[in-house]
Amino acid sequence: MKIGKKHLALIYTKVNIHSRVVPTQVHLRLMYMGKTEMISGTDFTKKRQKDDCKYEQDDVQKKKTKLVLKEERNISKNTIVNYLSFSDKKIENGNIKKEEVDESKIYLSKCSNKVRTIVTWNLNSITARYKNKEKWNDFMKFFNSINADVLCFQEVRLPAMNISEGKCKSNDVLRDRGKIKNTDQKSLIDYEVMNAILKNDFKNYNAYFSLANIKYSGQLVLVKKNIPLKSIRYNLSLDIDANIHHEEGRIILVEFEEFFLLSTYTPNNGFDKIKFERRRLFDEKLEKFVSFLKNKKSLIWTGDLNIAPEDIDLSHPAEFRKMKKGNVPKEFIGQPGCTDFERKNFRKIMTAGNLVDSYRYLNRGITNEGDITHAGKNAQTKHNINDNIYTWRCPFLIGKQCNKAMRIDHFIVSKNFLTRVEKVEIHGYGVSHNNFYGSDHCPVILRLNEAPRMEETAKAEETAKAEETAKAEETAKAEETAKTEETAKAEETAKAEETAKTEETSKAEETGAIAT
Repeated sequence: MKIGKKHLALIYTKVNIHSRVVPTQVHLRLMYMGKTEMISGTDFTKKRQKDDCKYEQDDVQKKKTKLVLKEERNISKNTIVNYLSFSDKKIENGNIKKEEVDESKIYLSKCSNKVRTIVTWNLNSITARYKNKEKWNDFMKFFNSINADVLCFQEVRLPAMNISEGKCKSNDVLRDRGKIKNTDQKSLIDYEVMNAILKNDFKNYNAYFSLANIKYSGQLVLVKKNIPLKSIRYNLSLDIDANIHHEEGRIILVEFEEFFLLSTYTPNNGFDKIKFERRRLFDEKLEKFVSFLKNKKSLIWTGDLNIAPEDIDLSHPAEFRKMKKGNVPKEFIGQPGCTDFERKNFRKIMTAGNLVDSYRYLNRGITNEGDITHAGKNAQTKHNINDNIYTWRCPFLIGKQCNKAMRIDHFIVSKNFLTRVEKVEIHGYGVSHNNFYGSDHCPVILRLNEAPRMEETAKAEETAKAEETAKAEETAKAEETAKTEETAKAEETAKAEETAKTEETSKAEETGAIAT
């Protein structure tokens, strides 16, 4: 028997005469690189699980090599058994007949062809990160330790390949945004660095690029080779070809068997009208897009979304919310990522796609003072600047630490997918940028579990809906209270003015009477 590059000899010892073959005693001889060793059944299971994760799905599913039974303890029947499944057998006329195997029940391994762990990271130039060998090795050690199935990189800062000379209005005529430019000496250096990364560090992953014209923006999604894709799209426009990329490489939508995965590098809102408009258009397209997807399949939306949904996602809410440059409308006042304008549009997107902030759902109820009410299962009991609760931290300023931080990298999921979310972990922490690996953003990890029972899904949806309703009622109540107070204040003002007017009239009449 062959698993990957390893060969196993399997010996069965006894046949149950009633209905099926029973492997009562198993001896396994592991032959690899010219060496032979005996291993137990338990060790065999562990080795098979490990090997199944290493090799492509085709290696496991298609290479169903045969196991030859060897004589031991008077084995009465010799047969050939498929190593992937101990399926039921029937004995008919002295011969063992194998029943048809249900492929859906074949056990490959816990990490065979299903997505269970996803990582997102804005690394702020992949070549810059790679050149710092110490930090890159630390990142790869972390990445390999969690055995991620999918990795979404934002802001890779690689230029797209030229495919024609001259200038043209249509960027997609001039560029192949799925490939890295290598047509000049400068770009060739980055091209070779990226090839080395894919060959040495991500050799078991397929790479999907979406790149801008220059070393700006851009994304890379890596998917394990044994995990099949159903489709891939590089834009938010449903009326154009899926292979036409966003001109700055900000969109990669991957469809798996169980869900859509949308990775975006959402434009920063900036401080001027041009960037305000760019962000508005992006958000509007995204709102329509997720509204369409919700009727197709569950969605996981991840990446650097450049939005801190609530003040709890800011280390210094008062300071962040007052920042501005020049005279701008009130809704644009604030650090990019936390303005009223961005938050309003984000809520529209969430509503349109029936989506939930999975991290906040699991850690709901936490306030900046550390109080917890109706907390999620992963809620923390303390809350300070050094906790792993922010995904972006301001860069170091001339050797000085900057303690301002925001949570702007997310895993947003469909409400009906909440029960599949096991854990959302922000990897980085501390004003010293621990586990940021040289970037101003840190990796965020999403872990999924097996599909739950229908009643659990319904319960999660009901809980999310109840919380949303309660929040809406609270908002409405606050607005009503404010309106009532405003009305009362207006009535009080009017009454005071009327009283003053009456007193003034009386005083005038009294003065007139005295004069008379």
